[in-house]
Amino acid sequence: MRKAAACLCYILLCTLLSASSFACEWDYFIWIPRSPNADPFYRFLKGQKAGYIDGTGKIVIPASLPYFGNNSGEEFHDGLLEIGLSDGIYVNTSGKKVIGKGLYGGWDFSDGLAAAVKEENGKWGYINTKGDWAITPRFASSTTDYVSSFENGFAAIEIAGKYGYIDHSGEFTIPTNFYLADSFHEGFARVVAEGPCLYTDQESPCPDFKVLPPGIATHDSLPECKLAFIDTKGQIISENRFDDAKDFSEGMAPVRIGELWGYIDKLGQVVIPPKYSRADGFSDGLALISLAGHFGYIDQHGAIVIPTKFDYAESFAEGVAVAGKGRSVFWYIDRTGKEIFGNRFAAASPFFKGLAHVKRLTKTPQFAYIDHTGKTIFAYTP
Repeated sequence: MRKAAACLCYILLCTLLSASSFACEWDYFIWIPRSPNADPFYRFLKGQKAGYIDGTGKIVIPASLPYFGNNSGEEFHDGLLEIGLSDGIYVNTSGKKVIGKGLYGGWDFSDGLAAAVKEENGKWGYINTKGDWAITPRFASSTTDYVSSFENGFAAIEIAGKYGYIDHSGEFTIPTNFYLADSFHEGFARVVAEGPCLYTDQESPCPDFKVLPPGIATHDSLPECKLAFIDTKGQIISENRFDDAKDFSEGMAPVRIGELWGYIDKLGQVVIPPKYSRADGFSDGLALISLAGHFGYIDQHGAIVIPTKFDYAESFAEGVAVAGKGRSVFWYIDRTGKEIFGNRFAAASPFFKGLAHVKRLTKTPQFAYIDHTGKTIFAYTP
């Protein structure tokens, strides 16, 4: 269950490689920090270089950093930005290189640590923001071994095809009992506890199909994997299993039973029956849902508070949400569904820590960061 974009806010490109295989790539319509724990620094482009502004629109790093051509990632975490396309090179908020010696690869920081590979042995460990090893390189990298970033105090680790969780000491606090495991949110994590099975993540922008555990021969009778939730002690919270599930937020989690989505509480019990073709987590007290191909919003009792009238929509963030017509015109709505700002855009991001990133409806590409009044804080032409 590698982290993926919400299903409603990406561009999906599938390139035919052969009669039976496709290469799948996805990207967001426009860049904004997507990780809740990212720092409030915002990317802009000039030529083929990236720079950053702060929340006031002040340029803190001129357009001098590498740009890798995507609208995801490239976020500051714990005051550091990884600029080497996972090569383990980090700069601070002034653009000065502060970490980059002796690493073969490194990921974004989270919870003060970043997964990194040591050049000498090719094993994964975790560095702190000074570049020192907080958890010495000890985890292998293979088709049956995997590490993940820390989130809310835990990191999921795969060893020989089974997952468990370590804490900041690097020791396992939850044994490798699971065939698949994701990050903790609000004290709970999604897992696949029973197998062998066939895992199908159809909610990912690029659908993920795999046999669990790895190496098991595929055969027609292999059952579909079912998802459960565990607490921070590794205990499964209920006997219920789900065909798909998303993270907990605001006390509830979307789950799919059969073809339809509903919601469970923290006891693992269904509290909003499955009746939606799509459902996202709650934010600002509302959840994005889809019925008959159109999007609207429900409250925590399952009542529709904004009708399913949008061709495109995203979850609420900081009191507003992106809505759209098709995939070419976007605007912002408030919690009543009313359009705000009076401007429409060729692309628009959710708000993140006070700012949103928009592309104007102009013949030549023009971008801006706006605040909660719709005022332009910073504008640029790539």
